[in-house]
Amino acid sequence: PQNIIIIIIIIVISPPHRCILGILTYKTLFRSNYSSISPSSYTARGSFARVGIPAPPNFNYATRSQRLEIERLGRSWGCHTCGTRMLFAGKKNLPKFHGDHIPPVSVAKQLDDRWYRKALNVKASQKFYPQCRDCSNKQGGMLGKAIKAGHRNLRSVGGGEESYFHGRRVRVGHLTGGLVAVLTVGGIDSDGDELVDASRERVRSFQERTEDLARDLKGRVESVWRDFR
Repeated sequence: PQNIIIIIIIIVISPPHRCILGILTYKTLFRSNYSSISPSSYTARGSFARVGIPAPPNFNYATRSQRLEIERLGRSWGCHTCGTRMLFAGKKNLPKFHGDHIPPVSVAKQLDDRWYRKALNVKASQKFYPQCRDCSNKQGGMLGKAIKAGHRNLRSVGGGEESYFHGRRVRVGHLTGGLVAVLTVGGIDSDGDELVDASRERVRSFQERTEDLARDLKGRVESVWRDFR
């Protein structure tokens, strides 16, 4: 087993294999979404969204059974926009999460009014995601203000500068870098000489490739200049 571990470490020590290992670790082991890297829009599927419940096509609110499932998802995965699980908010037995239509009802109605959707009879499909009260209130305020102003693209409301920035919220996917570092340098000797030598070799190789490219580019430029003259 120890020999197998050493072989694996040698295989993944190269930068390409390290990148592949990081991607696989982030996606499969920690079950994180690539979309969760960007800030959360208040009017789209949030960065913390994991599981959604299909919503009815008539824009109705969630049924009692759906609300119970939304509450369970919220307590397990948190608000799909900001990630909070509302652990210390309100009474334990009271609902803490709303069933958020994604896309929101006003956005879906605006999409359905597009001429090409009417011509093809294609309706916007929606899902319910758990959302905390604060994010729900912010979403409602943003959309209400935009509708009052006659905004023609409600789908863009709640994103950009208005989106929720979650960079300081710790999540399990953040452990990817540390785990990859342990796997890729775990077999290095305690003094770190092997790691230092490998780094120097990579820098030296990069310098040599850069110099070769520069010489090749210089030769091409000189050749073109001679032909031009």
